Amino acid sequence: MLTQSEIDSLTDYLCKVFSTSELVVLQHPEEDEQALVAIGQEFFARIERDEDEGELSYNFTKDVPDQPHEEMDAQFKVIFNSQSVEIRRRQNKVDSAEIYKNDEFLGVLYDDDSNSAGMQVFNMAILDIDLMPEE
Repeated sequence: MLTQSEIDSLTDYLCKVFSTSELVVLQHPEEDEQALVAIGQEFFARIERDEDEGELSYNFTKDVPDQPHEEMDAQFKVIFNSQSVEIRRRQNKVDSAEIYKNDEFLGVLYDDDSNSAGMQVFNMAILDIDLMPEE
C-alpha cells in the first residue's frame, strides 16, 4: 500500500512536472499498489507502485486519444501547462514517440493496441530519487 508520505511526495513531484497546484494523488480504493491522479474533480491518470529487489519506482500512465502528430503535440502542451513540451518522433519507430519538457526526457507515448477506441498511452517512470526534496 502506498504510504501517505509517498502520496504526498508524488503529488508534489507531479504538480511540478505538470505545472499545476490542482493535481492530487489518491490511494486507489481497491488496489493497494495503485494510486489515482486527479485534477480538480476529474480523473487524470493512474500510478502503479513497483518495488523490485529493494528498488522503488512508480509507473505513471495516462491514456490519450490518438490524433495527428501536430494535434497531439498541442494537446501535450495543454496537459503539461507548458509551451516547452514537445513530442519527438523516434528513429526507426512508428508506434511510439518520446515526450520532452525543455531537454528533460519525461516518458514515452505509444500506441495502445489493446484498445479499439484508438488510444495512445503516455508512460512516465518516476524513480524514488525523483521524489527527494530539492536542496
